[in-house]
Amino acid sequence: MKKAYLIFTLFICVILLSGCGVFDFLDAEMNKAISKKNPKICRKMDEDGRRERCLSAVAEASKNEKLCDEIKNQNTKDNCFSGVAVATENQDLCNKIMGENYKDTCYSGLAEKKQDESICAGITNKNMAGQCYSKVAQVKEDISICGKITEAYYQNDCYNNIALKKNDPVLCDNINNLSTRVGCITALAKVQKNETLCDKITNQLERDVCLTSVASVIGGNLLCEKIQNEKQKQQCYYLVGTSNNDADSCFKLINDGQRDTCYQKIAIEKKDTMLCQSIKSAESQNYCLTSIATNNKDASPCVYIKDASSNYNCLYGVANISRDASICEKLEKTGTRDKCIHNIAVSARDVSVCYNLKDAGEKKVCQDYTKQTELQP
Repeated sequence: MKKAYLIFTLFICVILLSGCGVFDFLDAEMNKAISKKNPKICRKMDEDGRRERCLSAVAEASKNEKLCDEIKNQNTKDNCFSGVAVATENQDLCNKIMGENYKDTCYSGLAEKKQDESICAGITNKNMAGQCYSKVAQVKEDISICGKITEAYYQNDCYNNIALKKNDPVLCDNINNLSTRVGCITALAKVQKNETLCDKITNQLERDVCLTSVASVIGGNLLCEKIQNEKQKQQCYYLVGTSNNDADSCFKLINDGQRDTCYQKIAIEKKDTMLCQSIKSAESQNYCLTSIATNNKDASPCVYIKDASSNYNCLYGVANISRDASICEKLEKTGTRDKCIHNIAVSARDVSVCYNLKDAGEKKVCQDYTKQTELQP
């Protein structure tokens, strides 16, 4: 019921654009007033809400607070003063705002623009104040500002972001939340390619995750051997293999499906058809070979595909992407070969391709279908 009500409300907004204000950016007259910084255009508007929103936008664009006094709706007036205050960097205008939320937004916008954390102190909402201090702290890269945040979540987030920005794992120690602190250390260990940072993590599984992150960027699977959790160790081999095109790491994977996927990613990246053939699953192996063939517009990998249907898909894929019907000649069965030529003609919308067909009837069908752009099933 609630969802239906929201949809209905949005529908009404679409019909009455000026009433909701959501689509003001589509209002050509309002945009003209803003670009020209001309409030006279706004004053000619009949609908009160539209006129006042227009005046608010022009006031901010022209940095003219007096226009806000023409607005009767309190929320729109508050928004107007807030916009002009930030635009002019005039904190006194925030004090003219009646609504607490708008006043807090005003202080927050000013603090960010002026990079002055002292302005955040005027914000009554603790969450918004936390965000305000955090944003200023990050810009100034001043971790002491984080200490002024009373809400734990925003304080930890502030310490975390500055630690990452300054690439300093020591700063992670300021974070009280354990999972956030571990995440901070892990992220920096990966960035610095420094496995010793993982030793700061006491939980074994979380330390294993940290080692996995480092291993994925430095390559080689020796670091994976240090991981105690077997499942995480397998994940380490997989990430090292796929991140560094290291098939030896894939070989250490116990699960056939995961090992096949690992080989497949590397084979396609390196265009290695021999590695594709190391894949146990016939379906995955065929996909690997077909991907290399189509990616490189080279039909030679298709010869390794034994399944007739998959072989056709491979050859047709290469022929289609390269618009080369001669590739279809590699197909042994006449019907399948003709189907390939037919579909290339249709895909390329090129009737001349149909001349490759030997049977007069098939050639006529191909020409007719090409005009209608209908593929053979």
